[in-house]
Amino acid sequence: MPLHRRHVAESGSTKASTEYDGHQVYEQKTSSSSDSGSKINTLTTSPTTMNPYRSRRILLGLILLDSIVLITVAAKSNIKSTSHLLSIIIATFISTLPIFLTLAVGLGISSNSMMDLPHQRYIPLTVVATIVGNQLPVYISFGMASIGIFIFGLASRPVVEEEENDNNNKNKNEEDKENKKQMYSGQINAVMATLLLIAALLTENFFIWVVSASYTPSQNMATLPSPLQDNGQILLRYLFDNVLALSKRDVVKLRNMINVEGILASGLGLSIITVVLQGSSIRRNMWSMAMRGVLTLAAARSIRTISFLITVLPSQNPKCYFSHFPTPPEDWFSWFMVGMIPQVNGGCNDLIISGHATVTSTLACVVTSVVRKPLFTTALWMFIALDYGVEIYEGFHYSVDMVLGAILVNLLFAVLAPLEEATGQMNQASLVEKRKFHRIQDSTYSDIIMYLLPALGVYIQLVGFIPQDFGNYSNMIYTAVVIYQISRFGFQHYSQHILFCLLFMVLGLFL
Repeated sequence: MPLHRRHVAESGSTKASTEYDGHQVYEQKTSSSSDSGSKINTLTTSPTTMNPYRSRRILLGLILLDSIVLITVAAKSNIKSTSHLLSIIIATFISTLPIFLTLAVGLGISSNSMMDLPHQRYIPLTVVATIVGNQLPVYISFGMASIGIFIFGLASRPVVEEEENDNNNKNKNEEDKENKKQMYSGQINAVMATLLLIAALLTENFFIWVVSASYTPSQNMATLPSPLQDNGQILLRYLFDNVLALSKRDVVKLRNMINVEGILASGLGLSIITVVLQGSSIRRNMWSMAMRGVLTLAAARSIRTISFLITVLPSQNPKCYFSHFPTPPEDWFSWFMVGMIPQVNGGCNDLIISGHATVTSTLACVVTSVVRKPLFTTALWMFIALDYGVEIYEGFHYSVDMVLGAILVNLLFAVLAPLEEATGQMNQASLVEKRKFHRIQDSTYSDIIMYLLPALGVYIQLVGFIPQDFGNYSNMIYTAVVIYQISRFGFQHYSQHILFCLLFMVLGLFL
């Protein structure tokens, strides 16, 4: 379970109106401006209600659906004995339980569902929809995600209102300028955190090659080191191979069907949209939340890099080096260029802390901090536990690597909570008034082309039209464009759009 909880101080202009799941929804009072005499009404969010009889019908439907799944799996399995049948039923129930828990939250039959906010329903439902979409080919699933980023970019363009030049509103204009300054400081901080993360990932990527190339025993068939004993892997292989009588292909197929990385990415996307559109209602700021998550991941990856550089562990696959890296070149330039190739399939000796665990745990912490439903949090971490179990079963990481990765990220996310609260409160003044956005149908051809090109470039990279070996160079190009945009024109919405595309590409490449 993630160790994070936000505490929002009650100020003179806010009051607690509703409490649910251990946190509070705040409703902004109508305040009067002494300078202009006008009143500002902030956004309020009404909880979603549901008929209790409908909830019971949905619950019965979920139980019936789960029973059908259990019967179907049992019928298709090669049952050897009664104990084997019982094991299959229990394993199927445990593996499908998080799906039905997520559906229960999304359909509103969880605890305190009468007080749910809209995003506490549609984010869990999106997770389930993503699992269904994972059964589609990669070029379709990545295409859907790219189209979603493109549409969100067009739909979230803010309307810039003309500033009043009346001398009577001089004080108000000065206050607005200060609010904008604070808002842009949050954006700049998030951008700097993103650049720090990219630097950490590039550095880690290079040192993955360094630690593998310098571990000479793994490069000679006569001196291949034996893997360390992993009791967690021994237990999982006994469970899958002997108790459940599943082949490795079946286990991997189950993992690919769920695709935890995909559901976390979609959950993150919906969480960002929620904070952008309803940030003032739920007291969250997108840039401060992004900075917290990005700094968490950057710190975790930096600790991971230091860890596997200090102590080199033998890979669980003794022949790993021959399938991942070439023979170390003699000249330094060629040796350096090998280190610039993205290690999208992982390395061999970059162990101690799992990079896979740091990314998925960070995404889970961010998503669950937005949804704030204990049942959904439990379901999401059950998905992650299943994913980690298969990772250990296949021998990609030792058990301790996955466990330490999850614990480290949760601790870092909790430690950095005050940073988000401080920057979030600083930027709340800019979110008091209701935000206005341009309609998609009002977009010009130049707007469509301008917002389509970054998303299209990411899609071309992720589906393989551009070789994955050039992935790091694509990241550098997008990063350079963002830096140029900000330095030349200041932080604009288009810079935010390119940053989202860059984040999508980084997650797609390194997950």
